[in-house]
Amino acid sequence: MGKYREHLFNTALIATGGLVFAFALYHYGLGIDFRLFLILLLFAIILDNLGIMYTDIKLSLSPSVGIAAFLIFGTVGAATLMVTSVMFDTIVMRRKIKNGFLNGAMFALSYLPAGWLYEFMGGKIGEISVAQVKYILVYVIVSFLINNFILYYALKVQGKILFKEYWNESVLLELGTYVLMVPAAMLLAYVYFKHSLMFFVLSLTPLVFIAYVFRMVRDLVKANKRLNAIYEMVKMINSKLELDQILDTIVEVISQVVAVSAAAIYLTDSNGIATLVKAVGGKGKEGFRESYFKGEGLIGKVISSNKIVAIKNLKEDRSLDREKIFANYGSLIAAPLRSSGVPIGCLLILHVETNAFDDDSVRIIEIIVDQASVAITNAKKYYEVTRKSITDPLTKTYNRRYFNDALMENIMRADENNEPVSLIMFDLDNFKQINDTYGHLIGDEVLKEVARRIKNNVRSDDIVARFGGEEFAVILPKLTAEQAYMIAERIRTEVSSKPIKTEKGDIYITITGGVADYPSKADSAEKLVSHADRALYAGGKSKGRNKIAIYEV
Repeated sequence: MGKYREHLFNTALIATGGLVFAFALYHYGLGIDFRLFLILLLFAIILDNLGIMYTDIKLSLSPSVGIAAFLIFGTVGAATLMVTSVMFDTIVMRRKIKNGFLNGAMFALSYLPAGWLYEFMGGKIGEISVAQVKYILVYVIVSFLINNFILYYALKVQGKILFKEYWNESVLLELGTYVLMVPAAMLLAYVYFKHSLMFFVLSLTPLVFIAYVFRMVRDLVKANKRLNAIYEMVKMINSKLELDQILDTIVEVISQVVAVSAAAIYLTDSNGIATLVKAVGGKGKEGFRESYFKGEGLIGKVISSNKIVAIKNLKEDRSLDREKIFANYGSLIAAPLRSSGVPIGCLLILHVETNAFDDDSVRIIEIIVDQASVAITNAKKYYEVTRKSITDPLTKTYNRRYFNDALMENIMRADENNEPVSLIMFDLDNFKQINDTYGHLIGDEVLKEVARRIKNNVRSDDIVARFGGEEFAVILPKLTAEQAYMIAERIRTEVSSKPIKTEKGDIYITITGGVADYPSKADSAEKLVSHADRALYAGGKSKGRNKIAIYEV
């Protein structure tokens, strides 16, 4: 349905624009000096190509030539110049035939009605005076608004943009540049009417010089931004070790050096599966696939090939399988993240416009990606070292050191928020007998399975730790002892009701637990541990094991 609407809109636009333009030529005639027309056309094309991109719009001095042509030739002549200019640029220079006809039709429907309105309101062609300024401004503003409304609806039928996303400060800035071109255009027209053609051509030359200087300044600013981006990446490598912070910085740096409509970062796991870890723009993470298998899709292929991919026109390029995420974008860069030459992920950058990324953009992305890869690798190593320092190597639960710190932190948070925090202490029943009967290796398997069952039956923000030997502790924020008791019972049932499968057969084991909470049953972290432990032995072990008991004050 979307493609059909787009095709219908484009067909209607080209047909309507073509008919209106043909009517204007037939009814009013062209009536222009072709030598002057070609000169203005040449300067319009040059100035347009010297324009600079600002966010998603192009700022150039070419409107001054178009407005001057209107004041000299009139409505039809100026519209013919602008239609010819945009079609030449789109079809000949950018090789986009369909877009060329669409742009030509859009310009015809913008400049012809605006010119007719100018004449209807009393504006005079060939008269350059202060009294004409208000009519010229009407011509400029109306042609601009018609053009942008057509462009907005063209994007809307493609599902690319929302109203509030299109009509933003960028559009106002572009309109401002058009209005600022009015004095220059009036001066050009005045020179043409009062002086020779050669002098008129000489008066156009400074516009080219000014546009060239602005282009050079823009290039210098861009180069400076890119150098700063590389510096920021190097600084990040030496200062940040948290992966989330590094991913945020990578996206921020990328957006400073290239135009970004959306971006995503994928990192691979030990099985080669690339998982989405960061997404910005578009619909955020919802707009991207969550994961790719090795070699699957664009992301999988970039990671497998270890080569950067840059596609300037997603609608015409057929080298890669299309995915839904690409339907709303015109160009992309997908660069592999590498550690010692081995792919560890992929950076994906998208833009709604075609040809948004030039060769310089690709080169700078390669440099940034190399630095980013080092930062990501260091962060992952830091995470592994940190994780090992706080994790029990056998059960993969937290260790005693981390438990002590976490309990103190939760006690302080409970005081700040006036909330309870509960603690469950578990001890495996007759675990020594299992070690003596089956050996310590089987005993280790039992410990790992019990730890897994405990973790599977608590909340995501609860903390499970190996307290020592066959003892486990669970910190449960915001729960009273009575609420924690229900969770402890669920864990006890899960552990005792199902056998643990080992190479020496199924082993049944039971578990006993003690529960206490802060602040109702303990007034410090030390007493909370002591009271939960006392409930474990006095209320559970002494009464036959395989029980859960709450500490009674």
